[in-house]
Amino acid sequence: MKRNEGKILKLGGKKLAVYRDGSGRVKKMSALCPHMGCLVRWNLAEATWDCPCHGSRFSPKGKVIAGPAETPLSSA
Repeated sequence: MKRNEGKILKLGGKKLAVYRDGSGRVKKMSALCPHMGCLVRWNLAEATWDCPCHGSRFSPKGKVIAGPAETPLSSA
């Protein structure tokens, strides 16, 4: 996985949202939006995790940018 890129990966039977930052550090989070449990997608153009169901958006490291989700993507 390239730096500053996110992907959904299946690890240990779970789908995870995985992000590699500019320094090469990897952050693994649940790929499920905390609002209603939909699978988030990596938005390459905006460098965000976006939920296709209700429009929640998250930073590369899982922080809420826009709701309706009120909590970040949980750490894995």
